[in-house]
Amino acid sequence: MKHTAKRILFIIPLLLFLALCTLRFAPSAVASQKEITTIKPNLNILKIAHRGSKKFAPENTIPAIEKAIELGFDYVELDVRYTKDGLPVVMHDPSLVRTTGVFKDVKDMTLEEIRRLDAGFWFGEKFKGTRVPSLEDALAVMQGRIKLYLDQKEPPNKELIGILKKYNFYPDNIVIVGENMFQRIFRMLDKNAPVMPNIKGAADIDKILKEFPHPRAFNTNHYMLSDELVAKAHQNGVMVFMNTLVTGEDPAVMRSIIEAGTDALQTDEPTMLLEVLSGMKKESEEKK
Repeated sequence: MKHTAKRILFIIPLLLFLALCTLRFAPSAVASQKEITTIKPNLNILKIAHRGSKKFAPENTIPAIEKAIELGFDYVELDVRYTKDGLPVVMHDPSLVRTTGVFKDVKDMTLEEIRRLDAGFWFGEKFKGTRVPSLEDALAVMQGRIKLYLDQKEPPNKELIGILKKYNFYPDNIVIVGENMFQRIFRMLDKNAPVMPNIKGAADIDKILKEFPHPRAFNTNHYMLSDELVAKAHQNGVMVFMNTLVTGEDPAVMRSIIEAGTDALQTDEPTMLLEVLSGMKKESEEKK
């Protein structure tokens, strides 16, 4: 309860200040974006492994990250929460029960305590004893091998940027996502942070650009895909990152995203995406 109250007291003044920041920085920053050429189909689409390759290893763990690297993915998506001692740890849920069997919340345990937990027993005997990594543990493995898609599950703290810089992820080898409110707070820490605000469609773009000048990309779902969305984003110099998670894990959906010229695709089905791309590249070669 004490921690929740502290977070609320931290967030409210930040949000008030962010409204002023948005007005101050919006006009010049948006104008500085260079238009992106849309390539259809985009056979070099960036491939993102959701929570690591969680089909092959326990989600958000080092083995899942290693598998994504082995498969040749460009980004690995990792969820970040904060421990009782304020350190970033890789965990999707607020509770540890689903992935470790412990009926406690991340915020109520120190990093040292969380590191003792088994995050792999539920996935199979092979992964028994797999540990919950701190963000720093994960970055040490990833450095120079794969980029980071950072999904903020809680408001960021200022120490986070220092850790990201230490391993050469910030600002060039990362995209930052999460609730738009959390992205606003990240922009408080650094007004040029490579955020990726969530949008629902092309109609959102003008409003979001005023709120988030010069974002690295827009984050959206496969059912929002349209030629207008891709074209308008690219005209403003912003990439489009598309998710096929849950309802879009289908070869036809993946193919439509690639054909539309989007820039990146996040999936829980990495081998499916690789097979779709392989087939499309083969078709392209046969047409030449």
